[in-house]
Amino acid sequence: MRVHHHDMRDMGLAFSLGFDLRRVMIMAVAASWSVAVVGLYFALISWRVGGHSLEGALEPERIVRAWAVLTDSRPTPDRVALWLSMMALWWIGFGKLVTPVQRSIALEVARDERLDSRQMTAASGRLAGLVVGSPVAGYAVAAFLFAVVLGWALLAKIPGLTGAIVSAVFLPIAFIAALVAGLVLIVVTLGLPLMPPAAVMECRDFMDVVSRATAYVLQRPLRYLLGLFLKLLVVIGAALVAAATLAAAWALILGALWLVGEGELAHSTWSLVARSGDPLGPFTPAASLFAAVFYASALVALGWLMTVSAATDTLLYCIMRYEVDGITFDEIMIPQEFAQRHLTAADTHEQAKAVEAAALEQGAKPDKTAASP
Repeated sequence: MRVHHHDMRDMGLAFSLGFDLRRVMIMAVAASWSVAVVGLYFALISWRVGGHSLEGALEPERIVRAWAVLTDSRPTPDRVALWLSMMALWWIGFGKLVTPVQRSIALEVARDERLDSRQMTAASGRLAGLVVGSPVAGYAVAAFLFAVVLGWALLAKIPGLTGAIVSAVFLPIAFIAALVAGLVLIVVTLGLPLMPPAAVMECRDFMDVVSRATAYVLQRPLRYLLGLFLKLLVVIGAALVAAATLAAAWALILGALWLVGEGELAHSTWSLVARSGDPLGPFTPAASLFAAVFYASALVALGWLMTVSAATDTLLYCIMRYEVDGITFDEIMIPQEFAQRHLTAADTHEQAKAVEAAALEQGAKPDKTAASP
């Protein structure tokens, strides 16, 4: 990719990077995984609320109660454990699914033409581990600092004047730890969009990914915030395009049913999709299948939206990396286990330049074999 002015107009390339059916389908599967994880926990809660009975779990009042338990926002230890376990299961699967998409987008941005790029994209489990583990490593630093603050808080439990004096003496240390922990939380959270691209483009280790993402946020905060704002505009535009396309396609399908005299089927399908009216009738089985296809098409549209979002993250990372480190878009690393067998795009470019320079140098030298008069 030719690099000249790396301004935020490059974010518009995300639309073209999103028009890849393979990426869209993988992202649709990732979206389905999100729904599946929430559904799994909801089913387990409903089963437990129903007295460990499958029939009881399917009763309407049990389902309502299970939903209330799942969405309860009170920060009790059991609910915190529930949400943390659900988020961990979701992120492990989601991160592994989106890694090939992030890598393929990075390879296309870098114009990497190695023959085994696709195989390496799909097969490298190490990259998926970096994508999944890097945010965890960033938050682990904040958790360690919070443990220091928590240890100080235990000092306050010492009874009497002794506890007050000891806790007051160590309060400055706890305050510094809390201050740094708060800063780490904010910076790591802001830098989350940069971590997957950093993982698939640098291919090093957890702390390298976290340090790169946070360093770019700290060194160019206004540029990064501008990039996030433009990313939001791109994603909103992509959402509008996806919604309009989906609406037009299904309007044509339902209109075709109406034109051939199947208006009741079209109405039943729409009632099922919108969850309104009475969808019961002679066409309920067909309407149910059509509604299922509608939801599947909505997941595909969501997959395209997620692909565009991943592309904006990759482009934003490339822009920030160029702004801070001066590294051009075409430099993309490979996993260490492939290092002895493959070259980066930048290495290939440098080798080509070296060969060209050597050829020019040889052409400039006089021909010593020419006969003298």
